Amino acid sequence: MLSTVEEPGRGLGTVWHTLRVRVRFLFALPLLALVVGVAAAPARQTAAARAQAAVVTGSLGSVASVHVSGNASTGRSAPSTTPDGIQLGGGSVSVTTSKAGGDASATAEAQAAAVDLLDGAVTARSVRRTATDTGSGVRYGGTVSGLKVGGKAVAAPRAGERYPLPDGSGYVVVSALGKGLELTLTDTHGSFPPGTDIVVADVSAHARDGAVPQPTATPTATATPRATTTPAPTATRTPKPHATSTPSGPLPPEGAPRGGTSYKQRLMGRRFLFPVRGRVTIGGPFGGFRADTGFHEGNDIFANFGTPVVAVADGTVHKVGSLPISGNRLWVVMDNGDSFFYAHLSAFSPAAVTGTHVTAGTVLGYVGNTGDAEPTPPHLHFEIHPFGGPAVDPHPFLERWLSRAGDLAAVAVERPGALVEVHDFIGNG
Repeated sequence: MLSTVEEPGRGLGTVWHTLRVRVRFLFALPLLALVVGVAAAPARQTAAARAQAAVVTGSLGSVASVHVSGNASTGRSAPSTTPDGIQLGGGSVSVTTSKAGGDASATAEAQAAAVDLLDGAVTARSVRRTATDTGSGVRYGGTVSGLKVGGKAVAAPRAGERYPLPDGSGYVVVSALGKGLELTLTDTHGSFPPGTDIVVADVSAHARDGAVPQPTATPTATATPRATTTPAPTATRTPKPHATSTPSGPLPPEGAPRGGTSYKQRLMGRRFLFPVRGRVTIGGPFGGFRADTGFHEGNDIFANFGTPVVAVADGTVHKVGSLPISGNRLWVVMDNGDSFFYAHLSAFSPAAVTGTHVTAGTVLGYVGNTGDAEPTPPHLHFEIHPFGGPAVDPHPFLERWLSRAGDLAAVAVERPGALVEVHDFIGNG
């Protein structure tokens, strides 16, 4: 599943208390489900639209940041004053959202001119980024021109490419997802400490059309309520070595159509690893209706609590943190823009730090059921977004990666000593 408020863990007493509450709740659940199934018709999924844009965001501060939702449109110019370490010749943002009738759309655009970051460490003549979603997935576009890193010109910056600073204190990534240009420090640079992060032209857009979900099954009356759990996943696999094709296909030009058939051959390649290191079951079908998100954009990989979760390919870790629906989550983004989303982790590993470059097989965290997955067995919610575009069905790729993984249950990988958070349902009301 992909909503509760996160709360720090409070020891084994809280764990036992939570487990006892859950057991009593499960015994009552079937009767409640029966009553709802008989008395209520499927609720209509309402249209939703939201967008955000900023000329600059990051650890040093924001410049001209705007957010809108519903039916709204706004724009803003960059002010003359900017945070220390950031100089701009100008900039602007504009965002528009609409959910007229059952149709929704969202667009966001941010641009900056005469950009100078960290006293000349990175400069650019202009940076522009756009995000558009008409209900079928977000599309990104934009350009970076006149880019110089450490005073050296980058003639034709490639989307998703990393350009290191000459002194080794950090790197720049251009045109990755909703970020026009991002500078990350991994070491001290002048007066700026490691961990400094600056994003120029930061945009996001999300739109969901309204729809009436169709019930998948009719509840069957029963005289005696019994304990129940979530439906069992599809099937347990026994991995076997299997040959596969060679990766292919560079990132298409900015603004070119995303997806198509080219990503399918590439994602079958041997550079990709199965994301869970242990005995697993692939379930959670792609495209299934979800009451909270409307659409299940990935597969759920069921495994024991604490089973290690790894990077499926070389890439950069993004957006490490926790949200009410996805729980503990993060992204891994390859240099070509291919993006992988991990959710419901019980804990993060030391390598799970935003901006860190990881190699395939690096442990990122551990299987859990944080976020709205609390009532379900532990699992990893996993998504694939070719070139950073809309999610695609990960099942065929997961099957291929698993088929050549060998005995994952026998792989010796470090496991966590404890979970990072526990929820007390009574304490939260």
